[in-house]
Amino acid sequence: MKTSGYRAIAEKGNKLTGNMGAFGLALSVLAFSAPLTTVSGYVPVALMYGGAASPTIFIATMVLLMLFSLGYLTLNHAAKRPGDFYAFITHGLGKSAGLGAGLLATITYFIILAGVPAYFGVASADLQRTLTGWAFPWYYFTLACWLAIAIFGYLHIEVSAKFLTWVMVAEVIVCIAFCTGVIGSNPASDLPPNAIFSPSGLFNANSPFAMLFAVSFFMGFEATALFRDEVRDPDRTIPRATYGAVIFIGLLYTFCAYALIRVYGHDVISVATQSPATMFQNAFDKFVSARMRTPVAILVLTSAFASSLSIHNVLTRYLHNLGIDGAFPQYLSAIHPKHLSPHRSSVTVSTLTLLVLLPFIVTGAQPELLYGRLSGVGTAGGLILMTVVNVSCLVWYFREGRFIGAGVFKACVAPGISAVLFVALVVLVGKHFELLVGGEPGQSTWMLYSLCAVQIFGMALAVYFRKAKPEVFRRLGRNRDVEPRDGGTDDEAVLAVTQ
Repeated sequence: MKTSGYRAIAEKGNKLTGNMGAFGLALSVLAFSAPLTTVSGYVPVALMYGGAASPTIFIATMVLLMLFSLGYLTLNHAAKRPGDFYAFITHGLGKSAGLGAGLLATITYFIILAGVPAYFGVASADLQRTLTGWAFPWYYFTLACWLAIAIFGYLHIEVSAKFLTWVMVAEVIVCIAFCTGVIGSNPASDLPPNAIFSPSGLFNANSPFAMLFAVSFFMGFEATALFRDEVRDPDRTIPRATYGAVIFIGLLYTFCAYALIRVYGHDVISVATQSPATMFQNAFDKFVSARMRTPVAILVLTSAFASSLSIHNVLTRYLHNLGIDGAFPQYLSAIHPKHLSPHRSSVTVSTLTLLVLLPFIVTGAQPELLYGRLSGVGTAGGLILMTVVNVSCLVWYFREGRFIGAGVFKACVAPGISAVLFVALVVLVGKHFELLVGGEPGQSTWMLYSLCAVQIFGMALAVYFRKAKPEVFRRLGRNRDVEPRDGGTDDEAVLAVTQ
C-alpha cells in the first residue's frame, strides 16, 4: 500500500517511542510545578493576597483547570498528534495561529527553564554555607545542576520519569506529613474550618490576585499531550494523567494552605507578607520535627532540580516537533539510535540555557534578577496560551466538532467558561504585571509586548512558508496526513522534508 513520503520519514526516523503509563506521565509533568518548592516558597504569596480564603481559591482554581482540561483533551482526541499547544491551536485556528503558538510556547518554557538552575545554585550555596560555614559561588551548583539535566535530557524519557517519580514521592510525603502533623495537633487557631472554606472568600477584593498566582502553581500539567508518542495507549493515558495531575496538585495545595492557616490564624497575611521564605519551615519545625529541617531543605533543592528537568524535557519536545515539521531546522528532529531520545533538541536546549547563564556567571550579576523576573514572564506566556487553546476548541467545535458527535459540554460549555475566566486573568496580568515580575507599575510592560511579538512573528513565518515553502506549510501542526504533491511521488515528498 502506498504511503506518503513524509509519513514514512516521521514514523521510521523521527517518531519518539516509549511505554509510560498514566502514573509516570502524571508525576513527570507534576515535577514541573515543583510541589515542595511551591508549598514552601510560593503558597505564602497566595496567602498574602488570599488570606484565609486561599484554600477555597485553590479549589476554585482546580475546578477552572478541570474545565480547561475538558476542552484541551477534546482537542487531544480530535487531533491525535503530539505537539500540545502548537498542534491543538493549529487544529482549531489554523496553521498561522498554530505556528505562532508553537513559537510562543517554546519561548515561554525556555524563559521559565533559564531561571530555575540559577535559583538552584543560589539556594544550594546558601544551604551549603549554613551547614559548613564555607562559602562557594552559586554558579558551582548551577553548573552542576545544568550538567545533570543535560545528561538526563539526552537519555530516554523513561530514565527521567523514574528519577522524577522518586523525587515527587519524597516531596508528597513531606507535604502530607506537614498537613497531618498540623491537623493532628489541632492548633488553637482563631479561624474555624467553616470560615476558611467559605465560598464568600472568592469575592474578596484581592482574591483574583491570589487566583492568578494559584494558576501559575499548576503550570506543567498541560504538557501531557507532548508525550503522546512516548506513552502506551495515549487516548487513555493522557486524559488520566491530565485529570489526575490537576486534582492531585489542587488538593495538595489546598490542604497545605489550610494547614498554614490553621497554624497562623488571623496573622496569616502578616506572616506571609513579612516572612514568606520561612513561613512553611517554621511551621514544619513546630508541628512535625525540627530535626527534619536540613532534609526538607535538601528536598526543596531536589524539587527545583526535578522541575528544571521536567521543563527541559517539555522544551526539548517542542523543538523536536517543530523540527519535524520544518519550522525549525530538520537537524532537531533526529532520534538517538540507542537512547531513542530527541538528543539533538536536548543538546540545543542545554546549550541555549548555558548561554543565558554565562553572562551572569562571568559578570557577577545578581542571579535573583534572572529567576525572579523570568518566572513571571513565563507565567504570562502560559496564561495567554491556555486562553488561546480554549478559543481554539470553541472554533473547532462550531466548525467541525458538533457535526461529528463531540460532547457539547466538553467541547463548548467547559472551554467557553474557561476562556472567559482566562481572559479575565490575562487582563489582570496586563494591568498588574509588576506583581509577577517585580518593579514599578509599567516598568516591565515591554516584556508582555515581547510575548505578543513572538506570536505575531510565528504567524508571519507561517505566511512565508505558505508562499515560499508550501511543503513545510502543509506539515505545520504535526500534520501526519501530508501527501505528496499532485502528480508527485513519495520520493519527492521525502526530498521536500529532508531539504
